[in-house]
Amino acid sequence: MIQRYSLPLAVTELLPFLLSALGLFFIARMLKRKNEIIGELAYISAFLIIAGNLLGVAGKLLNSTKGSDTEWMSRSVFLLLAPGTVGLAWALWKGLRDRVTEMTAGQVWLLPLFLNAGMLALTAATKLVKGGRVWVTILLTVLTVAGVAASVQLARRALHHQQIVVAGLFLLSMVMSLTLNRMGGEGSSPEVAEWAKLVSNSIAQAAFAFAAYKLGQSESNT
Repeated sequence: MIQRYSLPLAVTELLPFLLSALGLFFIARMLKRKNEIIGELAYISAFLIIAGNLLGVAGKLLNSTKGSDTEWMSRSVFLLLAPGTVGLAWALWKGLRDRVTEMTAGQVWLLPLFLNAGMLALTAATKLVKGGRVWVTILLTVLTVAGVAASVQLARRALHHQQIVVAGLFLLSMVMSLTLNRMGGEGSSPEVAEWAKLVSNSIAQAAFAFAAYKLGQSESNT
């Protein structure tokens, strides 16, 4: 049976989406100010993540208005989220330094392109050979590892600026995001469980957006 989302739930999903997009913009802008090439990687990575999140929101809107089975859309988001998060984590690794030396495009782009190409090739091969949800598990694992790496780097940089609260917000956002997929609906209806996820995700993305803004301010003053 196809799970049907209510229209208010689907529309409210725009809130964490917009907060996440805002936070990603702050991060990309911060890196762009430090180095042009790293900033380009950050912006493109952020675009992939935003596009993936938007696909998920669109899937729920279609489900709530037309009752369509959008399971394929909820799985396909990882094809955008995983490469985008890998690219963002690498951009942070190269850019979150006191002094960013001159870098060539190859130094910035080569590794994330290689990693993402290998990941997508493995995903495609797994989908063809084994089918099922194994390919989703691969993408979700990469997304989780890259997301943790990005959040830890942001928290460390905040601590470098003695912003303990900001570092805590980055880590809070990371922990809440990691636990969202583990939230079940035991003892409650699927609709209640989805609202609980939505509230948690909104808090996580609000913390991320605020922390990204404050860190960007500190980086611009160095």
